[in-house]
Amino acid sequence: MPHFIFSATAKVLGQLVGAIPRQLRNYKSNFDDLKKKTEKLKLTLEDLHLWVDAAKENGEEIEQSVEKWLISANTTVVEAGKLIEDEEKEKKKCLKGLCPNLMNRYQLSKKAAWEVKAIAGLLEEGKFDEVSFCTKPEGILLMCSEGYEAFESRKSILNDALDALSNPNVNVIGLCGLGGIGKTTLAKIVFYQAKKLKLCDEVVFVEVSQTPDVKRIQGDIADQLGLYICEGSESERAMVLCGLLKKGKKILVLDNIWTSLDLDK
Repeated sequence: MPHFIFSATAKVLGQLVGAIPRQLRNYKSNFDDLKKKTEKLKLTLEDLHLWVDAAKENGEEIEQSVEKWLISANTTVVEAGKLIEDEEKEKKKCLKGLCPNLMNRYQLSKKAAWEVKAIAGLLEEGKFDEVSFCTKPEGILLMCSEGYEAFESRKSILNDALDALSNPNVNVIGLCGLGGIGKTTLAKIVFYQAKKLKLCDEVVFVEVSQTPDVKRIQGDIADQLGLYICEGSESERAMVLCGLLKKGKKILVLDNIWTSLDLDK
């Protein structure tokens, strides 16, 4: 065998042989660390599960990163538990560790060190600021395209409204008429088509009524957009809502308006 091959082989063997005593020396400390880290991971899991359950009760969607972390953490806790059980069994085999199987100890110590490192990584990754997000409920106007009789007169109004929506210079469109002639149904169809044709990003349908309740209207807008607004005064809520709405392109439909409405309010 060439001398350089022998030297390289000897070096590798030396490293491997050196690793075995090191793992055997660290056997107890590796398992002590494993038990502590496993308990800490269990507590973190319990806290996160409580947080997730509360979010689900509020109808919120759980972040995918949180779901993946929970699966990984649960799997790791089970694996660590089995390894700790194996270590306890190994102790009982030879008079409580007085005549240990060195090869078994080496393998167990090596696995314990790896699990400790894996748990430390999970604990670092599990520091979530948020675990969930609100989802927007589908508005009723996007569910009601069926059953609409498209009379010729209404077709022309529908086309006019869609043309106006596609015009960047038009900010407000109104459908006016006597009660009971189908304004609400027509408005729903207009914005159903607008959504289908991608003329708008979001559609919010809000009932105003004869006696407008500003706080309720603000809440309805926020709920349909999946937004959170503070429980402050009407003016404070209006400022927050206005700021949120300006972040993206939105379409707002106000139905059943009987009197002049202050949109800023």
